[in-house]
Amino acid sequence: MATDGVPTVDTPCQSTTVGEAVHSPGSSKIVSSSVHYFSKHDTIKLNEHNFLLWKQQLLLILEGYGLEGFVLGTVLPPPSFIPGDDGQLVKNPAFLVHKKQDKFLASWLLSTVMDDILVHLTATKTSLDIWTTIDRRFGAKSSIKISSMRHTLYSIKKSSLSIKDYLSKVKSLSDSLTAAGSLVTEQEQVSIILAGLPIEFESIHILASATPMNLDLVTEMLLDCEARQMAMLTEVPLQVNFVSQQGNQDTMKSGSDTNRGSHQGHRNSIRGWFRGCTRGSGRGWSRSKPQCQLYGKIGHMVQTCYHRFDENFSGLGSTPSPSVNYHHLNENSSSHCSSSQCCGNFS
Repeated sequence: MATDGVPTVDTPCQSTTVGEAVHSPGSSKIVSSSVHYFSKHDTIKLNEHNFLLWKQQLLLILEGYGLEGFVLGTVLPPPSFIPGDDGQLVKNPAFLVHKKQDKFLASWLLSTVMDDILVHLTATKTSLDIWTTIDRRFGAKSSIKISSMRHTLYSIKKSSLSIKDYLSKVKSLSDSLTAAGSLVTEQEQVSIILAGLPIEFESIHILASATPMNLDLVTEMLLDCEARQMAMLTEVPLQVNFVSQQGNQDTMKSGSDTNRGSHQGHRNSIRGWFRGCTRGSGRGWSRSKPQCQLYGKIGHMVQTCYHRFDENFSGLGSTPSPSVNYHHLNENSSSHCSSSQCCGNFS
């Protein structure tokens, strides 16, 4: 930018002071005739919702150049004319320097405002007018906004947020309030953080309430506690999975043992059944050789024994009649005879 022979400074965030010491006529006071020029900074543009941040940012820039008095009204413009050496009124060089500086600041302020707000500043002429009009328009809103922000800050809860996100949210609101002129102390932040914690962090809440702690220590303790909780939550499913797998293995083993036992029992029963059949077959084979129940001789049955009709034959050492022999034979045939050929012809 160049004004009345003053060179433009295009280097970002760099200030140039141009001018020389001016002696005010009719006065022994030496007035500095320096004008500060600086290129545009990367600032946010004022809109309906960011007045507090805009104001804080611009004040910091102006204070860095020592020019905040122009917008705050603490630097008053010098008189336009002063008496000359001959007593005549002449233009005051200090006023010209002040005017140049103010015009530069006014132009810079307007460049930081959005178009929908810029239309309300068309009647302003000086940097003080611009600043005052903006502050008057948004100042009342900012007071309400500060109260709302404080209410939000004191009502914040961790809920499902991570500790990192929870602390970041508290820090952001605290910084916004501090930037708006409503300071939030570190101890106040600690109290707000502890009040919004769930029951899982009750031990830290009790400890911090009994022993004053700074914000960094509370932050470290909360992050460590959260890490331990996450580790426990990770271990539980693994243990449950291990127990489930172990149970499945035991069930499979038990089923395998049951099946093995079933097969073993089945094989044993088959083997036993087979052995029993074999033994039974043996006994059956021994009884398959007929023995005469009347005569006692092996090789024929009583039906074919020729002694059956001999009335004088008394049997094996006894004197029963043939009828007795017949009944005796008939009684014992059901329990001893295993062949269909035995007793079959008596019916």
